[in-house]
Amino acid sequence: MLPSCSRTTRLLSVHGDQIGAPFYPVPAQDTFDALDDKWRFAGVCAELDLPVPATRRFETMADLRRDLHRLGYPLILKPAAMSGGYGVRKIDSVEELPEHLNYSPIICQEYIPGEELSSFYLCDTGRIVASFAYRRTLTKLEEIRAPEIDDHARRLIEHFRYRGVIGFDIRRSPDGRIAFIECNPRFWYHMEVAMLAGLNFVTLGCRLRDGEGGPADPETLKIRSPRRLCGNLLTPWRLNRAERAYLRYIIRDPAISAWAAFQSAIGRYRLAGGQLL
Repeated sequence: MLPSCSRTTRLLSVHGDQIGAPFYPVPAQDTFDALDDKWRFAGVCAELDLPVPATRRFETMADLRRDLHRLGYPLILKPAAMSGGYGVRKIDSVEELPEHLNYSPIICQEYIPGEELSSFYLCDTGRIVASFAYRRTLTKLEEIRAPEIDDHARRLIEHFRYRGVIGFDIRRSPDGRIAFIECNPRFWYHMEVAMLAGLNFVTLGCRLRDGEGGPADPETLKIRSPRRLCGNLLTPWRLNRAERAYLRYIIRDPAISAWAAFQSAIGRYRLAGGQLL
């Protein structure tokens, strides 16, 4: 059995041993609950001395407005336990604060300017077996090596004796400061990015469950945006292996490919899974 989201991951954490079928490695229930909630995750980071933006929690927008004098701008508003970026809003001034939000509680977090990084790990009882990190912009996606991020992640993984896959959303400011924004103690939306580099986290986790060894090092990944790749279709020798694999990936479905081509032409198509801006 393979968990595909937060609910199914937690289901296996709680009842996996009672199902009577082999299942993918998952974290313990209390570990999952502590990391899947954005407010609790910020508290975990503070306890372990991991870099995290200043974070506050409010039950309603009325509560938040009563504390306006303590807020700095820009800031981020988001729900505590929703995925896919749902409900996340960047607020640049007090005038942009909404009157109401359709979720509660409200997590209010310092905004860290700079670039967005993603870092993922497969773990076996506190030991990192495989890892993959990348950064994504409007023009390209490329794998990165970030020892500082790995060191912080390792402390959290060892602390919880973590088992299974785990990912972190991170911001890195122009002066090099990093901050852990969110944690995904489960499979993530853009798993195909690691697969393009040669890391299949599904297969690796199944092997881990069966007691087999870890993977070989993946190839270095660098992929330009679909719009830039289309400009090189007549010169395919300029595409690297990952870019060719990525093009094969996005053209498997003709309807999706036609839509992606249109969105790419107007500059709204993002790398990794065809997500729109």
